[in-house]
Amino acid sequence: MVRVIAALVRLPVFSVAHPESFQILSALPVPQPSSLIGALGYAIGVYEGKGTKALNELRELVIKGEVLAARAKLQENGQLNYPLIPSSVILRRFRIMDKAHETKKKGEIKPIERLKSSLNAREIETVKRILEIELMDAFYREYVMGLNLLCVWIFKGKGFEDEVIKNIHRLGDTESLCTVLEVSSEESPLVHKRAVTTKFPAPINEKCTLSGDFILTKMCDEKRELKTFVVPLRQEIEKKGRLRYPVVWPSTVKIDYGEEIVVCETQQWGDIVIGG
Repeated sequence: MVRVIAALVRLPVFSVAHPESFQILSALPVPQPSSLIGALGYAIGVYEGKGTKALNELRELVIKGEVLAARAKLQENGQLNYPLIPSSVILRRFRIMDKAHETKKKGEIKPIERLKSSLNAREIETVKRILEIELMDAFYREYVMGLNLLCVWIFKGKGFEDEVIKNIHRLGDTESLCTVLEVSSEESPLVHKRAVTTKFPAPINEKCTLSGDFILTKMCDEKRELKTFVVPLRQEIEKKGRLRYPVVWPSTVKIDYGEEIVVCETQQWGDIVIGG
């Protein structure tokens, strides 16, 4: 038996960058396993007063196999399902804390020093040029607007107290603030199956046969290794007046691995694939 801890998390918006994106940060539809491990590490650090040391300790537990899986899916409430809506924005930011203290050439005056001199001399146009041209950049980022996510962590041992999970305050980037609404747990068996029906992201391989509504994407697993996951989602384009926008609905996927793999059979949340 293993221990499964689940948290119902409310996020008005969140952004977990696709691990293979760079300058254009496209977002994953749900947090990847490594992001959930990072969120748990933060919560442990706050709860136990260990700070960032807690994340390093948690990663050691992942490597040792004490933390078996971390997964997230869209929340469902009977016939009432909550969709996610991806939306793209252009962010402009001032780089005062980093770029202002850097120079391209040795001996060059730092922008922060030139900014101070221009302020003291009341050279307003020069100040504006330094701030708005030299010390500003812009980048594309995709956010996902939604309501609730169900996040689960599976532990070989007793894991952590449910109270720890309540200290999770963000999922994704710095702006992706969240609130933990509810935490529950159960003891579940590990079984070996060839065919699995699941609502959670699952790692797959070239032998897999898939059916249902889903997307395939690269995500970082619990050990921060890049793998291909199947994510049970249904993507649609909805129309309201003249406006068209993409929406993402929760779904279920059937996976035939072609060989037996380890699955956690939960009573409350269905099957969760441990290995694939």
